[in-house]
Amino acid sequence: MFWRKIKHKAKHRTKHKERSNSFFRALFLTGCVFFCSFSVGFSQFGSAVSKGVLAKSPINEASGLVASRENPGFLWTHNDSGDESRIFLIDTLAQMRAIYYLEGVEARDWEEIAWMQADGTNYLIIGDIGDNRAVRPDITIHIIQEPHFSAIVDSIAAAIIDTIPATSIQTYKLHYEDGPRDAEAMFYDPQEEQLYIITKRELQVGLYGVKIPQESSEILLLKRKATLPFTFITAADISPNGDEILIKNLLCVYYWQRKPGESMEHTLSREATRQPYQPEPQGEAIAFRIDGGGYYTLSEQLLGLQAHLFFAPHNQPNPIK
Repeated sequence: MFWRKIKHKAKHRTKHKERSNSFFRALFLTGCVFFCSFSVGFSQFGSAVSKGVLAKSPINEASGLVASRENPGFLWTHNDSGDESRIFLIDTLAQMRAIYYLEGVEARDWEEIAWMQADGTNYLIIGDIGDNRAVRPDITIHIIQEPHFSAIVDSIAAAIIDTIPATSIQTYKLHYEDGPRDAEAMFYDPQEEQLYIITKRELQVGLYGVKIPQESSEILLLKRKATLPFTFITAADISPNGDEILIKNLLCVYYWQRKPGESMEHTLSREATRQPYQPEPQGEAIAFRIDGGGYYTLSEQLLGLQAHLFFAPHNQPNPIK
């Protein structure tokens, strides 16, 4: 067994805190318009449509998104830095259905959430990988068995509140082989069984990879696998079988179709195709639908603007699962 099976002990928690948005940060981030590469080619996805709004929700700075495997038709997300250590389960209409707190975990700068499977069990990887000033000697990921509650299907009157005990959380520290970096994009490749992190602020960002061992006692080394001709990358995701990859910054979504047997570094070193995307107010989250039939994006609630859950359908009649 790769990771121990875990059980969840419910604890009702009601406390949460709000964090105001930063106008100056928004101005800085919108500057990435000058760095958006205009790759061309066939568009694999159609124009995105709004499926719902995060109305009256504690999710005010959504910074990661991934499709739920244990709860099909739902998505996991979380807030950026400044929130408590918790993840949210939302449906495809952007309605919040559950909140899970991570006991004993610090949320320093949570930026991404990813999915992996081991020994037939679904896990979530929460990436505390943000480092705006590139000063952290190491970054952190937390791995939990993906929660499942059938009750979320039956009622939307109130969100379920639960706690994942500290004994059921595996925490790993990682550091880059060439010095600290800021990052907001992360995914787990099921073909190579490797975690990938894409940095953010360089004019040409780095792709870093690492194998995740069973035990979390050692500090893991993130090795630079490739340099990509993009900047200000804020999110990434991979299809369930690892054949399709999406990467986005604030203004663009890029897509790659992986060739059979191709390594991740070779796939992402090829030219991407740019997909239709209407820029969101600081959009920092993207996720494939679980069946490969399209992708979702989610943004922060910035400067009073509403955060929509957008969905872009796959143009292929039978998308790769």
